[in-house]
Amino acid sequence: MKIVEKLRLGRLATFLLNKRLPVYNWFQFKEGFSRDLVFLLAETWRLGEGDLALDPFVGCGTTSLACKQLGIDSIGYDVHPIMLFASRVKLREYNVEELRAAVRGLVKSKFERPEVEAPGFVTRVFPKPVLEDITFFKRKILDIEDEEVREFLFLGLMNAAMRCSWAHKDGAAIRVVKKPTPPLRKALRRQLLRMCNDVERFERKGSKATIERCDARKLKLEDESVDAVITSPPYLGKLEYTHAYRIEQQLLDLGAPTPQQLIGVREEGTLEDFSEVEEFVEGKPLDAKLYFKDMFAAIRELYRVCKPGARIALVTSDACSPEGVAEVCVPLSELAEKTGFKAKRMLVVNRRFCTTPARKKIGVTQEGLLLWEKRASK
Repeated sequence: MKIVEKLRLGRLATFLLNKRLPVYNWFQFKEGFSRDLVFLLAETWRLGEGDLALDPFVGCGTTSLACKQLGIDSIGYDVHPIMLFASRVKLREYNVEELRAAVRGLVKSKFERPEVEAPGFVTRVFPKPVLEDITFFKRKILDIEDEEVREFLFLGLMNAAMRCSWAHKDGAAIRVVKKPTPPLRKALRRQLLRMCNDVERFERKGSKATIERCDARKLKLEDESVDAVITSPPYLGKLEYTHAYRIEQQLLDLGAPTPQQLIGVREEGTLEDFSEVEEFVEGKPLDAKLYFKDMFAAIRELYRVCKPGARIALVTSDACSPEGVAEVCVPLSELAEKTGFKAKRMLVVNRRFCTTPARKKIGVTQEGLLLWEKRASK
């Protein structure tokens, strides 16, 4: 595999460029990548009408949404309920007049003080009046029969609520930082009207986009049915995204994935056989062994569902631990080769210092765009 430094592509491997894009920014997932990366890969690979793109770790739906703009059919899978919810809401095609009518009815509703029932961690991150408003509007939205309109409003409420909260996210940790907050009704009106405007000006082409709950280690697809894969799996040792959205999950009454559904995670006491990846995990800690075992299973599934000649782009990164840097990019490409893919190149798009808790530098991690291709035969 050829390793090439392309640091100028670093911003494409982050969510930063999506923050100003309509619809893409309805749910901001800092672990995600940019629309422009999907556009670049689709142009380079000459994807178009009749092709099928897959993202088995769909996250906030960037691959699927970009494909919708380009007229490419897509399938997105995930196991995290809030990711599936956000992606589904982003990808729908709405009647904007119905949305505007629902927004007007909601924001003009006469307030009636509700009884608030919420877990302690939720009550700590909202002023009491905001929490009462959230409960009131949530009940009003639940009365709406149309699921598409209802979920659109719920996503808007979630975003507005977080803007009116005291929550400050730092990785998986959520700190309470008390500060003045805007009235929720005003923030909700502004959020929903902006989303309606986004629907009007967002250009989509006629293509099919499917979002489903599915484990990447056991894909619900036929053999050799996929033309391209653009994805970013969970990073080794980085499970913040499973905890960082617990407030939003509570607001939307969404559950969390179980440990068995997550890459590199198990319930305590689970016995594992690492023989298939023994050469890649020897001497590594348990979390790394589980990660590479699960990723090998996911890579084999990608090989099964990809057509001969299919292209794969995978954004990932080496891991940082108190002991130093744990390589991920190269071993994953070696696992891809073992499966039958041709690991063509790795583009190094970012470099970051690995530090101890005392901030001592102990190495440099590489974030890479791994580019593979399915050979005609093993």
